[in-house]
Amino acid sequence: MAKVILYTQKTCGPCQEEKLWLTHQGIAFEERDIRENNTFFNEAIELGANMTPVTLIEAENGDRTVVHGFDKEALKEALDLQ
Repeated sequence: MAKVILYTQKTCGPCQEEKLWLTHQGIAFEERDIRENNTFFNEAIELGANMTPVTLIEAENGDRTVVHGFDKEALKEALDLQ
């Protein structure tokens, strides 16, 4: 199963929506609040973030996909959901 890391901040509405959506899809994820941890902030910037949420999906084969914003279609494709 893919590892999902979600870079968020508390005041981000789309972040809250994506967390709910992932939970309803049965997708486990690690949340990293960029405002509470400078390392997480820098990781998000390195992924090309200029807004939140940013989702890093690491497949078992090592492939990495980054989704900027709450983009259901991109997330479905990256997570191989119907």
